[in-house]
Amino acid sequence: MIALINAKIICEHEILRDHVVLFEDKIHAILPKEAADLTGMEIIDGMDCYLSPGFIDIHKHGAYDYDFMDARNEEALSLLARLPETGASSLYPTTMAMGFPEVRRAMEAIGALMDTPHPGTQVLGCHMEGPFLSPDWGGAQPREFIVPADYSLVEGLEHVIKLVTVAPEEPGNMDFIRLCIRAGIRVSIGHTLAHYEDAMAAFALGASSVTHTFCAMHQLQHREPGVVCAASENPGVFCELIADNLHIHPATQRALLKLKGIGQMILVTDSMRFAGMGYGESTLAGQHVTIDETGAHLDNGFFAGSVLALNDAVANYRRNNRLSMADAVKPVTANPARLMGIYGQKGVISPGADADLVLIDEDIRVRRTIIAGRTAFCAAN
Repeated sequence: MIALINAKIICEHEILRDHVVLFEDKIHAILPKEAADLTGMEIIDGMDCYLSPGFIDIHKHGAYDYDFMDARNEEALSLLARLPETGASSLYPTTMAMGFPEVRRAMEAIGALMDTPHPGTQVLGCHMEGPFLSPDWGGAQPREFIVPADYSLVEGLEHVIKLVTVAPEEPGNMDFIRLCIRAGIRVSIGHTLAHYEDAMAAFALGASSVTHTFCAMHQLQHREPGVVCAASENPGVFCELIADNLHIHPATQRALLKLKGIGQMILVTDSMRFAGMGYGESTLAGQHVTIDETGAHLDNGFFAGSVLALNDAVANYRRNNRLSMADAVKPVTANPARLMGIYGQKGVISPGADADLVLIDEDIRVRRTIIAGRTAFCAAN
């Protein structure tokens, strides 16, 4: 048994002080310090940091010179070993619009990662972002690979695909959404020219989130409310946000928070292979990318995802919205867990939950990440 002491524990409804968390691979108990007998236990000193549930990223293409479309799991494991540095304990690797044999190979590789024991960030399934998108608003997704949705292309991969991004206005895509919902695959609206009515119809079918809100979609206008307004009128719909302060202005972040509330916001990295490597040049789905202080861009000027780390997203969002620490971590813990149907197992510090924990300081710098009860990262100082 391991005891974590001297931390400010972020629980569902409060921050506990002077308590101890007892865990192995699961959390056993949270006890007042004076009531805990720690004899014979391994002790982890929280050093007065905040103890958060492990962070969950539902939208990440890669980092540290690896892209999940590469489908090379030895390299993927090296990436997963690094991600705990950012507080990420769970991940839904994300695909791109490419030839479908390549997309399928990437998803099969992600499926193998789900079943491969390793000490790094856990892979819980795949977020399939392409190719069932709008060819007129592909963003960094290569237009030549964007196709109408066809459920036969994903059949047999339902155990791997946990979330799929779809443009609902494209012919046949509403039927695809219906089939995904029936199969237990969650659907997000994104890379879309959908009008308000299209989005409302998709949400009525069961679509439950918006992919990188505001990016690659109609903007909220007075006579064309679009996807964002439709999402604001559906309390159960979650909104992804890339909080690097480059994709979305902080004032726009604040406006969306007022529309949706903290309980429906999900922070994502949407990061590409050059994340964590500084400035330079890279590729995304075969396209040249330049990374500098303005972000990661294709040669045509489109953003090529981000180079954001998940803990930095939390720090930016907290600062932009003047959030409490308890609210600041919800968009990377409880909220993504609720969207993906794993809340209670992940996303919360409570008895019976997985012992996925991250110690962070006041600036959201990661001091230690624990995954399934084992330390996966510990800061040097």
